Amino acid sequence: MNHKEHYRLDAEAFDYWADYHYTPAEKRRNQFTFKLAKVRAGQSVLDIGSGRGWFSLHAANLGADVTALDLSASNLQRIKQEDSRINTLLADAAEPLAIDKKFDLLVALEVLEHIVNPGLAIANWKSMLKPTGRLLITVPYKELIRYSLCIHCNGKTPHNAHLHSFDKDALGNLLIANGLRVCHLEPFSHKLPPLLRLDKITQNFPLPIWCWLDRLCRLTGDKYHYLAAICRLP
Repeated sequence: MNHKEHYRLDAEAFDYWADYHYTPAEKRRNQFTFKLAKVRAGQSVLDIGSGRGWFSLHAANLGADVTALDLSASNLQRIKQEDSRINTLLADAAEPLAIDKKFDLLVALEVLEHIVNPGLAIANWKSMLKPTGRLLITVPYKELIRYSLCIHCNGKTPHNAHLHSFDKDALGNLLIANGLRVCHLEPFSHKLPPLLRLDKITQNFPLPIWCWLDRLCRLTGDKYHYLAAICRLP
């Protein structure tokens, strides 16, 4: 089975839209991503690997011209049902796209770690940026990738289909090597608050307070869940 068929079946078997996915930690992660993205009305936005479309729906509500790209037709159909203004594109994020349009903002949120050749994917994404455009990438931070044995081939299969682990140097160097200028590189969503249940206690606090607490937690160690990078063309 190739990866395209895998993700098609995955989307049919797994309910990306279930309420239980929207935990306090997920809510904050989304809010922080929106803060970094700085979506504005009238912007052209490409949401690469859009999944359940949380970013696409947010950007469309702000008045952006949004295109959601995913390997799952069922996910894209659901996004379209939620907001008919969103354009949908069934395509592989790792392959060149047969579209001439360039975008003000590209986002690839927890996508790069799934791609066999991340450098090639970044080169493809770069070609779709306007001269003043931005690319926002988020990935798991310093992830220890765990494996199981496949019941069919007895080969190693990574959990969550994650193929790569990134720290600041690995992601930054990858982006620079593929011709991008890194403007911002920041770990976020520290692992301590969920352990202490602070994510639930502070879930209704304003985002700036959460950001302050998240940075403060760095004093206990560089143990974050995610890493964000904002890039531009040279």
